[in-house]
Amino acid sequence: MAGIVDRPLTWLGLDAARQRALIGLRLRLLRRQFEREPGRMVGFIVFLVIFGPLVLLLAAFSAFIYLAAPDPWPVQALGIVLTGLWLAWVALPLFAFRTNEGLDLSRLLVYPLSTRDLIASALLGTLFDGPSYVTLPFFLAILIGWFDQPWLWPITLIAILLAYALMMVTGQLVLTASMGLLRSRRFRDLSIVIFSLLGSSCYLINRLLESLARATDAATLRTLEPLLALRWLPPGACAQALAVAENGDWAGAGLWLGYAVAWLTVLIWAWWKLLLRMTTGVATWSMPASAAPARRQRHTSDAIGAIGFAWLPAPAQAMLIKEFKLTWRVPQRRIGLMQSVLAPFALIVAIFFGEMEALRRLPEWTAAGLPAIMLFAAWGLSTNMLGMESRGLATLLLTPAPRQQLLLGKGLAYTLMALAPTTLYAAVLTSVVRSPLIVVGLLAGVGVALIVVAVNMVAAVYYSYPFDENSTVRQRSGGGWQTGFVQIVVAPLAMAVVAAPATLPMLIGVWWGLPLALTVIGTLAGLAYATFLFGWTTHYAGKVLTTREAETLAAASLTQ
Repeated sequence: MAGIVDRPLTWLGLDAARQRALIGLRLRLLRRQFEREPGRMVGFIVFLVIFGPLVLLLAAFSAFIYLAAPDPWPVQALGIVLTGLWLAWVALPLFAFRTNEGLDLSRLLVYPLSTRDLIASALLGTLFDGPSYVTLPFFLAILIGWFDQPWLWPITLIAILLAYALMMVTGQLVLTASMGLLRSRRFRDLSIVIFSLLGSSCYLINRLLESLARATDAATLRTLEPLLALRWLPPGACAQALAVAENGDWAGAGLWLGYAVAWLTVLIWAWWKLLLRMTTGVATWSMPASAAPARRQRHTSDAIGAIGFAWLPAPAQAMLIKEFKLTWRVPQRRIGLMQSVLAPFALIVAIFFGEMEALRRLPEWTAAGLPAIMLFAAWGLSTNMLGMESRGLATLLLTPAPRQQLLLGKGLAYTLMALAPTTLYAAVLTSVVRSPLIVVGLLAGVGVALIVVAVNMVAAVYYSYPFDENSTVRQRSGGGWQTGFVQIVVAPLAMAVVAAPATLPMLIGVWWGLPLALTVIGTLAGLAYATFLFGWTTHYAGKVLTTREAETLAAASLTQ
């Protein structure tokens, strides 16, 4: 029996004895995993019970398409299935789901093993990974689909083996490349944002699929050939080889299989080089330590000048840049910013999806919605602006910079970030309605943002509350009932009342149809009022914070 197994290994240039030893090591490690962690076996059984029937059903459906669907859909479906499995092996490791749990090759590099033996053992070891079993029904369905064409069996078997090898090598490459990424805080934060966006977009995806299903008929299906695009991907080339072999073009089939082999070679080379680089610790490039701070400082100054705030004092500039960075690095802030950008478009698409012509009949007074969007965006971003500093608030209050300058940088950062979703919404309305009132509404929205941030400045000085930036949900982390009442009831009412002079000129001009020039003058006067109020509030809040630093720090502390 051993001789039968050794012959193909020797024919491939592998050391049969070492391969048996490595496979035996893989089996012993697998057994020890289940012995030391019985829960893994229970989890694996539960996985098979829950997802096993679904996998079998999908595989049976693919086999039915291979056998019963009219040409050219059998090979088209084959390309879709192989590409889908390959993409799954690319994406799942990025969501911390290990598709391969073979030997750690970095620990085997110290042994006298050839590169070919190490790579072959890694690929053969995937046959003992639980996730690999999910793919077996789909490959069995391919064999059933082309079982009645024995002259195609060689091409079919080679295509299946190549597709499987491409999946496993790609999975190993992604896992190796993401070893540090999967354990990093940045990836955790990114996954929180991705899942949040996926959850908020399920309705839109459902509407899109329904619309595509209604627009697709039998005639359209017969003319679709997704394999024309998928064949350039590594697994799609395997399906294309079988497609041309069915037409008797054996030379073309060989070329497509050669194309897939070339992809496999490149992926194996990239995986091996990356594994060696990560094991030996060689850096790709380095920057002199003295040059890095100077370059960062120059980039920061250029960024401040590019957005027109070079006139700000140095502490305000530093705070402005810090808020931009923290809004992207802290997942809760990032989620709030992204949802404020996507919410208007999600609402538009959800209401007008499939009836986009109705969007062109919107009246001009829709510009009045821009200040409302700006209000909610600025409110969500600037609420509890001192408490959002979390553990860094004590360090911030130790800086000798004037407090009004720190609050000035914070307030301008929140205003600019709130302006992003409103500007996008205004651009959509401008392209649809084509009215100058949209610009007027945007100016009124800027005034509203300044006032909302100003109100939140005062509320943050007097009624801050703790915030845990390591939490995976955007929620309050403490604070008394007075703080909750002020933040939820008093502050919003104050925003609405104080922002009225900034929005009423635009609303009156739109409602009564006043001349555009008069509406613009009134809106600019409201913007000037909002700017003055923002400046005065920044000075007042900074002065009060200077005398209330201890109280504010105690209210925002996570240890209370």
